Amino acid sequence: MAASTRQRIISEALRLFAEKGYAATSIGAIEKAAGLSPRSGALYTHFASKEKVMAAAVDDAVRLAESGFALAPMLPLGDLRAELTLVARASLALMDNWRDLIRVMTKECDLFPAVMADARTRLFAPSHAFLAEWLATRAPGAGFDFEALAVIWLGALENYWLTRELHGGPLLGMDEERFVRQWVATLTHVLGGTR
Repeated sequence: MAASTRQRIISEALRLFAEKGYAATSIGAIEKAAGLSPRSGALYTHFASKEKVMAAAVDDAVRLAESGFALAPMLPLGDLRAELTLVARASLALMDNWRDLIRVMTKECDLFPAVMADARTRLFAPSHAFLAEWLATRAPGAGFDFEALAVIWLGALENYWLTRELHGGPLLGMDEERFVRQWVATLTHVLGGTR
C-alpha cells in the first residue's frame, strides 16, 4: 500500500505542479489530491519536501528510460527504417508518459536546480548518448558527428511533441504518423539508406 500511496503522491503532485505551478501548490493540496487527509503531514511519511517529490518523479522517469535502453539489444531488426520508427515512437511515447513532468520542468526549472541537474545527468544526457552511439553503429565510417546528429534528431522529436502540446494539436495537420514517417525518411537519407 505504501508504494501505491507514494506513486499517487508523485502523480498528483506533478499534475498540480503542471496546472497551478510548483510554488502555488501546497503540501495540503497534494495530500488532498492523493487521497490523504489534507494538512495532516501524511506526505512527509513518504517525502521530506515538494522538491523530494520532484526528485522522485525524475527517478521514475530515469527508471522508465533505463528499461527502454535495456531493450536496445533487441533493436537490430535488419531494417533501418523499422528501427528508426521504433526509436521515434518510443521517444514520443516516453514524452507522453512524462507530460506533467516536462510541463513543470519547462516552466519552473529554476525552482529546483538540483533536481534539474540530476535530470540532465541521469535522463537527458544518457538519452542523447544512447542515440548517438546507436546511430554510429548504423552508419559506421560515415564520418558524421553523431552527437550533433542525436541532438538535432531528438530535438526534432522534442520540438514536435512540445509544439503539439502548446497548440493543443499538431501544426499543419501534422499527425504523429505523418511526422514519424518523415522523420524516419529524412534521417534514413542522411545516414545513406538502409544498412
